[in-house]
Amino acid sequence: MVLFAYLTYFVSSGAVGIDLADAAVITLVQVSHSHFWVVFYKIISWVASPSRDVYWVLIAAFFGYGFKYKIQAIWSLGYMAGAMSLGLLVKHLVGRMRPIGHLAQDTGYSYPSGHVLGTFILVSAILIFVVPELPTYRMGQIVEWVSVIWLLLVIFARIYLNAHYPTDTLGAVLLGWCWTQVMAWVYVRWARSWLKYKLFYRSYL
Repeated sequence: MVLFAYLTYFVSSGAVGIDLADAAVITLVQVSHSHFWVVFYKIISWVASPSRDVYWVLIAAFFGYGFKYKIQAIWSLGYMAGAMSLGLLVKHLVGRMRPIGHLAQDTGYSYPSGHVLGTFILVSAILIFVVPELPTYRMGQIVEWVSVIWLLLVIFARIYLNAHYPTDTLGAVLLGWCWTQVMAWVYVRWARSWLKYKLFYRSYL
């Protein structure tokens, strides 16, 4: 929470150190610029768009609820909805413009990255609820690594395509982490008491 607050303050105030750090990371990420990588990262950005992140969570929640993971399903919907709402709020409060040369379809403010925030929430939900239910430890490790690699690819894609500054993606990760801690506390504190409601009848915990 503190790290996110500090980063948000420095970004909103236009600190020189932030600009220098962003420029250095962008140079490293874009060191090999080619048509192949542009297309590759465009596909990743398309798959990982905020609207599709919400779509994947909706599908997962639908099936999860049907298989009696009712509390987890509703919690996941609130988890994603809350994160997206917070992301939009911070975007408008900070009002950071996107980097020069970004794609035409990338509109709105830059900080924090909605793509990265949505992907972080989606990946976190997988790690929290899906991995522990997998039949083998090895399968769980594979899913964990694939999920983390996917998040990193989305981060690289947004920087490579000039859709975001590196600190936009870092801010999204930090905001996602803060929101995860809040929602994890909500789940631990209240999940068992929700079983008394008809909506969560006979749900797994």
